[in-house]
Amino acid sequence: MKTNESLPLKVANQLKKDPLLKDAEIAVELYSHEVIVSGKVNKFFKKALACKIVSEITGIKSVIDRIEVQLINPDQFNDEIITKAIVEKFEKNFGNSYKNIEISIKNGHVTLEGTLKWKYQKMLATDCITYLEGIVSIQNNIAVGTVSEPIISEKDILAAIYKEKSIISDISVDVNGRKVIVAGNVPSTFQKNLIEKIVRSVPGVTEMESRLLLVKKI
Repeated sequence: MKTNESLPLKVANQLKKDPLLKDAEIAVELYSHEVIVSGKVNKFFKKALACKIVSEITGIKSVIDRIEVQLINPDQFNDEIITKAIVEKFEKNFGNSYKNIEISIKNGHVTLEGTLKWKYQKMLATDCITYLEGIVSIQNNIAVGTVSEPIISEKDILAAIYKEKSIISDISVDVNGRKVIVAGNVPSTFQKNLIEKIVRSVPGVTEMESRLLLVKKI
């Protein structure tokens, strides 16, 4: 059986093995089965990666993160740019549910508030933005519990449809409560199926009626 004294060396070696952390200045201190990691990195994802690696090592019960993120070009990414990038990530990963997440940023320090339905969604909120440039820290205060169903709007459904660049057909949408009627002419069965799939996946939609017509160009 390995003794506790071998853990600091084991942690340090695991960190050195990852090529993404080869230039990171990370120090490790061990108190019983608790590890304090400190030092400096130039990107937030390296801080998150280092803590993840340490937490997965056998024998480690908890990790205290004291790693500082010092950006190489802090003026390159202002809070407005970071916010826009975060919103794009949330829209892609959560659909309309992203509106339940409140974002505040000050000098690259991100705070997330709001309520999501599932625990995995809270974790995803951090994971999907970890690699964004300009972030210095992420404080995830999102609560997990009962949330109201998102309001369905024609605008949101059309936005979801036309995010797919291959769809250029003129599509109309009629919303009646949780039911959505989608209509228009499409050039192929593939596009018809794709549009129907996109509409069904919009958060809050419980019923979809397709009036899409297949009209092949001559």
